[in-house]
Amino acid sequence: MTERGSNDAPKQGIPGSGEKKPRGQSYNLPMRIGELAERAGVSVQAVRFYERRRLMRTPRRTAGGYRIYSEQDLESVTLIKKMQRFGFKLAEIRRVLQLWILPGDSGGASPYQQGSHECLREALKLGEKKLQAMNDEIRSSIQIRDELMGELGQIRALLDARKQKKAPSDRRPSSRPTPIAVS
Repeated sequence: MTERGSNDAPKQGIPGSGEKKPRGQSYNLPMRIGELAERAGVSVQAVRFYERRRLMRTPRRTAGGYRIYSEQDLESVTLIKKMQRFGFKLAEIRRVLQLWILPGDSGGASPYQQGSHECLREALKLGEKKLQAMNDEIRSSIQIRDELMGELGQIRALLDARKQKKAPSDRRPSSRPTPIAVS
């Protein structure tokens, strides 16, 4: 067993060192699919799915055939995950990503630079459209809920009315013989 020298100690924030990276610091080093998935909080299968659905750029590969990802790929996966949580469909997510990350469906370059005024305006339009659709769904769900509550209220009223008719003081004696207990 050899002792570790000071040069062999794990460096904080270095991938594969077992140490967590400090908050706000990026690695800016290429990463493999497993690290990308772990850092983004998704599975490796999810990353491959996003690639197949053209939500990510085709990754570079090492000489050995391993996929290599960048910090921008990590940002893309994180954005995809967030947008899915907000209820965006994959086609809507692709449209947002095409604003600055992905090539357009025709294969042309992204029309805007990330963070540009035009890019943000287009992203805002898409987000507001999604928010309006969500609000419409909520209104519809509330209307359906209110209708169901009305129907359930009517059923409760019927049950209460029947209960009152069968109150113990109103019951007629049964014509059935009383069972005899056998010992």
